[in-house]
Order: sequence, then structure tokens, then C-alpha cells
Amino acid sequence: MRSREVPNETARQLRLANEEFRALYEQGLFAGRLDLEGKVIDGNRACIEGCGFARADVIGEPLWECGWWNLSPKIQAWVRKAVEQAIAGEPFRGESRYFWADGTEHFVDFACIPIKDADGRVVVVIATGMDITERVQGERNRRAYEEERRRAETLASLRASEERFRSSLLHSPLPTLLFDDREEILAVSQSWLEEAGYSTEKLRHIEDWTIRAFGERSDEVLKLTRQIISTEPEAQRVELMIRTKDDRERLWSFVVSALGIQSDGRRLFVCMAQDVTERKAHEEQISLLMREANHRIKNLLGLVQAIARQTAGGEPEDFVRRFNERIQALAANQDLLVRNERQAVDVAALVRAQLAHFADLIESRITVHGPKLCLNTAAAQAVGLALHELATNAGKYGALSTDAGRVDVSWGSDGDTLTMSWSERDGPPVSSPKRPGFGTIVMEAMAERSVGGTVQLDYAPSGLIWRLTCPAANALQTQ
Repeated sequence: MRSREVPNETARQLRLANEEFRALYEQGLFAGRLDLEGKVIDGNRACIEGCGFARADVIGEPLWECGWWNLSPKIQAWVRKAVEQAIAGEPFRGESRYFWADGTEHFVDFACIPIKDADGRVVVVIATGMDITERVQGERNRRAYEEERRRAETLASLRASEERFRSSLLHSPLPTLLFDDREEILAVSQSWLEEAGYSTEKLRHIEDWTIRAFGERSDEVLKLTRQIISTEPEAQRVELMIRTKDDRERLWSFVVSALGIQSDGRRLFVCMAQDVTERKAHEEQISLLMREANHRIKNLLGLVQAIARQTAGGEPEDFVRRFNERIQALAANQDLLVRNERQAVDVAALVRAQLAHFADLIESRITVHGPKLCLNTAAAQAVGLALHELATNAGKYGALSTDAGRVDVSWGSDGDTLTMSWSERDGPPVSSPKRPGFGTIVMEAMAERSVGGTVQLDYAPSGLIWRLTCPAANALQTQ
């Protein structure tokens, strides 16, 4: 009786254990058995029906060719390597994507475990998996959230930095303008508005500025701006004459450069300007004075030669004395100009100083007459240079280059207008030069500009005539 009960009890316990294993086997974990060729021998409901497959779809098929993996050759190769490693006796574990029958993507913690007999030989491979889709998606969502938070913080920081930059730009002492690749003006400094005279409301786009500042040249400047936007050079420098709102012309020096990319993706450009009108005028004045100094030195040397030539025509024993006298008269002329550089200059004294090297001809071949008038500094310099040029030319080529020629110098004022003239006669025939030289600039343009007047220069055959007319207030020294 006892011998029959033991086998029955053992069988009952084996059935119970088998049922417990089957219950565990059919739980949420994926589980399946593979033969030594990697083919699926069996699989629980979770991994087959739970994923939407039929058992006929997987039983007897190599694991890597089953529907869980066959939407991705890369994943198939990964699974095959895992199975082959387990068949070789080495366990494998890793995480991968896998697919349900409806094609939706999921994630699994996958393992291949070799089962060995008493001799250590692999007899079967157990493939298991745990769906970690929720965990992976949660991790993805967390990373996405963190990335979005960091991006938002970076964007906020960038926008704050942009606002600080714009604020500093608005208060820049140097005229500064910020625009983008859509030609929209984003910010303009107060100094730019003040110097140009336009308001922010009138300057919304680059074309708004070019139309107002450059008038007929607007298209030309707009084309240059668009070229800068398309090529983004290191820095583009250009000097352009602008027109301010009160219709003044000013020379501005512009520097335009690419600045970077704004937080909304637009490319930024900065343009800085400087009014160089006075500086350029000063440079031109220095250049003119240097040219005049060079020209004047050459004239002085020519006068010295002329004085020497005229003096040598007399008695040899008087040459040194007469030559010295004339050279001293020429030096006195230079002294007068230097001495009166910042003072009012008497017109008669100025005329005689410029004719000092012809002092012995005054009152004989040269007549000088006019009322007592004093020129201001600027007028004295301009008129003195013109008289010097006239006297030099007369000594070289005109009425004073012969023994018969005569010169008449006169001036006068009716209170509103100053007139002054130089007239030559009885000298060699006169003809207009083929092209105006520096002397002509001194006698005409420089004299006109300095006193705001007009000059008439007539190369009459009978002799040169020079006549200056200007407002008295521009030339005469006020008391």
C-alpha cells in the first residue's frame, strides 16, 4: 500500500510544479525555446498572441526572421548574433527595438540563455524579454523635456542678450544701425537719428533710409546693401554723401559687417557711420596748402631768377647792391604775410607787399590806388595769394616782363560790396592757357571760395584783367 502511494505523490508534485512553471511561463514576460539552429520551438502567449502574431507565424522559423524583428535588417543581424552566441554557450543580454504585428514600434530588454546537460553541452536556448517601452518612452520624454527646458533657457538668455545689445546700440555715441537679411531695420542709435534728422518711425526698412539719404542714388546704395547681405564680407567700407532731413549734404564714412544669427533665425548686420565732412575738408585744405606752398616756392625761385636777370641788365658794378635790395624786398613781402596771419591786413600794405620785388616800378609803371580798407585774415590770405600769383605771372610772361608794360591795381567798396582789380597793358600779347594750372586755381577758385564772391579772369590780347567782387561782410574786418 505504501509503495503505491509514493509514486502517486511524486507525480502529483511534478504536475503541480509543471502547472506553476506554465503559469509563470505564460505571465507578462516574453519567453520561448529555440533549438540549436535558432528556430523557435515554442513561445508563450505574451510574446506571440500578445504581440498580434499567430503561432504558425513563428513556430519553426529562425528567431531573427520572425515578425518581431524583420522590419529592420540591422535588428535582425543583432538578434542572430545574440542567438549564435547563446548556442555557442555564452549568455547574451541587451536592449533593442522590436515590432508588433501591426507594425508599431516597441522596446524590449532581451536575453538568450543557453541550457546545458550534465556534460556541459547546450541542448536548448531560452529566449526571454521584458517590454520596456513605457520606460524608454518615459526616458525619451524626460530627455525631450530637459532638452526643451535647456533650449528655452538658452533662448531666453539669447533674447536677453539681444535686448542688452540693442539697448547699448541705441545709446552708442557713434551712429549705428542694426538690420537683418530681410532689409528690416531692427534698431538705430539716437546719435544716427540726431545727425541725420530722421525719426525711427520713418526708418523701418533699408529702402526708407536710402530714399531719404541718397535720393537719386537710392537704387545704387540699395544694390550695394543687398550685395553685402548675400556675400557677408568681413567688413565693407564706403564713403557716401548723404542728405539730412534739413537738406544739408554731409559726407559719412560707413562700415558694414555681418553680426551673426538672431534667435529667430534671421541673419543680422551692423552698420556704423561717422560724419567725416569737416575732416575731409581739413585734409583737402592741407593738401591745397601744401600744393600752394610747393607752387609758391617754385614761383619764388623763378622770381629770384627774374630779379637776377633784370638786375644783370644794368651796370656790372651795381649788380650786387641792386640784387640784394630786390631780394630784401621779396623777403619783406614774406614777413608781412607771416606777421599778419591772424590780424586784419591793410589792402594797400598787402598790395605793396606782393609787389615788393617790383618796388622801383610802383608809381611809374605800376599804379596802386584805393580807399583805406582792412581785410580779415581769410580774405587777406586768399587775396594775397592771388596778387602774388598775378605779380609772378606778370614778371614772367606779362606786362612786367618787358620794359614797356604797365599794371593798374585798384579796390573800393560801397559798403555792401568789395571790388578789386588787376589790369595789365602794353605788355606782350596774352593768350588763355591750354589748360588751367594751379595758379588759375589760386586766382579764381580759392579766392572765390574764401570770400564767397566771383572772379572774372580775362586773357585779353592787350593784357590780363583780373576782377574780384564779393560781399563786403565776407572780406572786410569789422570794427
